[in-house]
Amino acid sequence: MLVDDDPHIVKALTEHIDWSSLGLSIAGTAASGEEALELFERMHPDLVMTDVYLPGMTGLEVTQALRRDYPHLPIIILSGYDEFENARAAMRWGVNHFLLKPAEVEEIESVLREVLLEQDVRERHERLERTYKQEAGRVLPYLRKQFLHELLTTRYRADELPEARMEYIGFRIYAQVRAVSLHLNRPGFMTRMKERDWQLLRYGAADIIQETVKEHGSRMADCQLEIVDYSDQVFVLLMLGDQDYFEELQVLVGRMMDQIFTYLKIEVSAGIGRVKHHPCEVIDSYLESREAVERAEFQGGSRIYHYEASEGAERSVTDYSLLLHQWDEAWADMRISQAEEIWLHLFRSLQEGNCAGIQDAQVIAVSLFDTMMHSWKKQQPMLTPPLTMSDFLREIQSKYALHDLIGWMNGVIRDWLEQLRKEMGEKKSNKLIAQVKQYVEEHYAEEISFEAIAKNLFVHPKYLSQLFKRVTGENFVSYLNGYRIQRAMELLQSGHYMVYEVSEMTGFRNATYFSQVFKMLTGKSPSEIG
Repeated sequence: MLVDDDPHIVKALTEHIDWSSLGLSIAGTAASGEEALELFERMHPDLVMTDVYLPGMTGLEVTQALRRDYPHLPIIILSGYDEFENARAAMRWGVNHFLLKPAEVEEIESVLREVLLEQDVRERHERLERTYKQEAGRVLPYLRKQFLHELLTTRYRADELPEARMEYIGFRIYAQVRAVSLHLNRPGFMTRMKERDWQLLRYGAADIIQETVKEHGSRMADCQLEIVDYSDQVFVLLMLGDQDYFEELQVLVGRMMDQIFTYLKIEVSAGIGRVKHHPCEVIDSYLESREAVERAEFQGGSRIYHYEASEGAERSVTDYSLLLHQWDEAWADMRISQAEEIWLHLFRSLQEGNCAGIQDAQVIAVSLFDTMMHSWKKQQPMLTPPLTMSDFLREIQSKYALHDLIGWMNGVIRDWLEQLRKEMGEKKSNKLIAQVKQYVEEHYAEEISFEAIAKNLFVHPKYLSQLFKRVTGENFVSYLNGYRIQRAMELLQSGHYMVYEVSEMTGFRNATYFSQVFKMLTGKSPSEIG
């Protein structure tokens, strides 16, 4: 379903996108938010592409309404270049697909393919899950794994986890639950490894974690320890029991970290969430553990960080409002050095962990980039910026750890400043040469001193000479003689002046020298012109 109040855009999307090759067809179009919701309930399309600004409800409000009843519905947001606040809001609602107007056909089709692939994976997963549930006796380990993953990603109510369901897959309602996030710190040189090599190391880490739990978990009597393979670099250790074994848990985690580093040379950062009192609260302990491990990353690897230690020390993105305001002012006045100093301050603060989490860091990054992009469009409207908005949004969504995001943003800003300084330097150089040429045009009939020109421009003659040759491709004397001869030809062709008069009128005090230069540049003598 296409939602846009501009019929030209709807027509362009309808006619220029090769829908059939994508296996898609347009179920319907709507020109307002209310019409979109009514049409959706009648047709139930598989995919929605909506503009932000619509009559009545906005596209973001339509997104919220649809997501309440259809949480897995793929939604593509159409957003203009100056609508970063919309991208920022949609990012918080879990919308990961953006198209920035005006978008190329290839870019639109690429996003559609990505959405379809995600949908296909999800549908395959759902079909697989239905099949497994039909043969629950054989797939109980899978159901346990799936349930544990759901505890970390889904907020259940206590009545949604009845004892019968828990017992069926091997759990009971424990009075104490805790989550520990184990983050494998993949160093820079490992990112260049073949993916197969990294997966082997990761498999080795998983094996060490499992073996450590088997060997030492027995010290926690009446306690159930579960390992969740959460993502490419994160394992989650869940402790479920009738009492809290906090000290023993720290020792167990420390042993895992030591073993992984000893055998695999991979550093591990660990975050421990607070104890909770029902399995439905596991998600809260897990989120606390992730926040703690993000803080631990700034302190270096092989470190355990407790969420309790970070309470009271949290800072929200609003703490950065003054720096962001100063950043905006510096770019408005093109005070590049000051902007660089402000970024260094921000960079150090973010590195030290003074940020509430990855989402707040993303918001800061979007604000910084938004200001740079607007400044670039104002100062260099004809030049392509070092990084496009589309690429920026795509990259920022691929950074799952704070240190990755901050390091990447530092590179973006450094490259941007370097490119800007280069462009500004070239503009300054071109301005100097333009001033030299203007002086020649105004004073070519007089005796001209290159040293005097340099002095008037407050630059060293040697520097100006080298710059003039680099920009124009010839030295100053050649340029001056060429300009004077060009004017001399115009005067001679008029037929009103004698050769010696033209010589003096174009700055040549010696008629013989004038004739020599004239013939060298034109191939003819002055007397042959006219």
